[in-house]
Parts: sequence; structure tokens; C-alpha cells
Amino acid sequence: MKVLLIDDDVELSAVTRDVLKSYSIELDAVHTPSDGFAALASKPYDLLLLDVMLPEINGLQMCSKIRYSDAPYKDISIIILTARTELTDMVVGLETGADDYIKKPFEPRELVARINAIMRRSKTSQAAATGETKPGNPAPASGISCEIALEGDTLTIETQRARVLVNGDKLETTSMEFELMVALAQRPGEILNRDDLLGEVHGIKVIYTRSIDALVYRLRTKIKEAGAQADFIRTVRGRGYSLVGQVHHPSQS
Repeated sequence: MKVLLIDDDVELSAVTRDVLKSYSIELDAVHTPSDGFAALASKPYDLLLLDVMLPEINGLQMCSKIRYSDAPYKDISIIILTARTELTDMVVGLETGADDYIKKPFEPRELVARINAIMRRSKTSQAAATGETKPGNPAPASGISCEIALEGDTLTIETQRARVLVNGDKLETTSMEFELMVALAQRPGEILNRDDLLGEVHGIKVIYTRSIDALVYRLRTKIKEAGAQADFIRTVRGRGYSLVGQVHHPSQS
């Protein structure tokens, strides 16, 4: 596994490299966003560890630039590293496209566990997308493939191919965003609270249930940017979220 770390703390970067090496994780470290973009463009990485406090631009801004670029690395898994304790900063990190966050200072085993959890989800999604399955690598919730029509727009969730379509065009999603969409599609029309949804987003260790709000926000934004006018994900104030529209299951036709 190849990981890139962008952190201006040179000493911490060296320590992190040694720790991850003991877990058979190869780490490259750079110390500025500009060097980070150059490294991402130079070779493929499986995951990015991105510190919030950086020179030039902060890590949250860099995360957003990566996600909204057209570069080959725009869908790389990202873990935000932050020494801040404000919950708002953590939610902003998820809103800008991060897959998870971890507070500094962190225990090495916790960091490795977070990395492995994200990579397991990513590999499962890739296997489903290519039609490959391996023992011990379960596919996403089986059998769910549905189309939801609302106000002239169509949203399609295909778990076997691990993809979401908006009016027939593929929507680029992170593994957590896709799992959240599948959780909603399992029970269309029902109101699911944050705890219900957190239980379906496997591998994430979120201590703040409003992280689900950030994922919903990102999905809504992407669906709108894909050209849909309809609001497929409805907020029920004080209760949770619901996937709405006329549901059709092609496999049952």
C-alpha cells in the first residue's frame, strides 16, 4: 500500500514513516501543498494523509481542490489530520471531501486501523465495479438495484456495479458516499436517523453523528451539479433523512 503524507512537521513525518513501515505501508512525505500536488501527479497513491495546518493553503482547501479537479487522483481516499478540537473543523473536512479524520496526536495503531478500514471499503467497491469477488470481501448490500424518479429526474443505485447514476450519467462518489446512498435506497421513503445511517457506513469511526450531515450535503451537491433539479434526499427536521420519489426495481419487472 502506498500512502502520501502532506504535513509541514518534518519530525512527525519521519516518525510516521517509520511507524507505517512496520505495518508494511509505504509512506512518502512532503511538506507543502504545491509539493503535494506534484507528488500526486507523479505516481499513483492509495491514500492521502492531509494535515489541516499547512503553508500556502490549508489542508481543507487542498482537499476541496483535489475533489473538484479533473486530475486522475481526484477520487483518492483522504484522511484529514488535525490538532484542532472544534467539531466544526472536522465536519468541514468531511464536507470538502475527506473520507475520515483523526486528531493529533494520534496512536499509531489507530491511524493504521483507519487506513485499513478505508482501504477495505475502497477495494470492496472496486471489486464490485469490475465484477470481481474474493473470499472475505463481501459485496455491498446484495440485490439492491433501483431507479427513483422525481420531478423529471432519475436517480439509479446499482450495488452490483458499485455506482450511482443521475439521469443515466455516472456520479463520482467516495466509498462512504456510496454506502450512505445504498443505506437510503434499502428503505426508500422511510425516515432514517443519523444513528441508523452511521451503522450502515462501515468502517468509519465517527464520534460525532452530524458527520452524516456532511455526507448528505456532499451527495446533494454532487447530484445537483450532475444536472438534477429534484431533491432526492429530504431532510425531516429533528428526525433524519429520507430518499424520496417513485421507486422502480428493474430486476422485479
